[in-house]
Amino acid sequence: MQDFLEYLFNKYGYDPKFIRQIAVGQRYIAVELVNGNIGVCATLSYNYKKGIPKEVFPEIYSDRLFLTAYYNALLNYRTYPVENNKDIYDLKLENYRQIVFIGKFDPVFEKLRQRDIKYSYIDLRDTLSHDNQINNKEQLLSIADLLIISATAITNQTLNEIIENSPYSEKYILGPSSILSPDLSQWGINGIFGLQFNPYDSRVLGVISLNYGTRYFIHRGNKVLLKCKFMNTI
Repeated sequence: MQDFLEYLFNKYGYDPKFIRQIAVGQRYIAVELVNGNIGVCATLSYNYKKGIPKEVFPEIYSDRLFLTAYYNALLNYRTYPVENNKDIYDLKLENYRQIVFIGKFDPVFEKLRQRDIKYSYIDLRDTLSHDNQINNKEQLLSIADLLIISATAITNQTLNEIIENSPYSEKYILGPSSILSPDLSQWGINGIFGLQFNPYDSRVLGVISLNYGTRYFIHRGNKVLLKCKFMNTI
């Protein structure tokens, strides 16, 4: 399969003239376009220093961070039929036998424990936790019937590997970095949970530039679900 960011780059290109400003913090990058649309991308502690690049290359990690935020802003406001005020708890999680998260979502996990919903998670960075099933990755992916994938899998180029190793699961993308593109159906994605911010909301960029994380700006966005209609897989 083609890399998804490379696919978007080939389809939509990149034009720095579309960008009004950016905000860079220790946890996120935010891009605001001239029309006020805002997109974000988690940096996972990567120290981004480029500012607004004149040109970008999808194979370079720092550019991938920037491009994720850029396409997040460019595509998340398009007139796709999104469902408002949606989160993964609307998926009737009790009906799934083997729920696997790619990435560690502590607030989500706490709510699942309160509802006595069983799950496993795989995280490349949380190597010290005994709950992390990174050593059982291939087996878990092969038996999962619901896969919740952190949007950072697009940025760090692990999305294709995850999908190829989990052929029988329903697959959803989750996180503020999610790009609301129905083209993800070509990668076998059933739906995307993402955020739509109010245009020109400077408070989103402000908290990001002050190095704050998700819980400090997530309430400023509308949680939406974009369901993907399946097309031929790339």
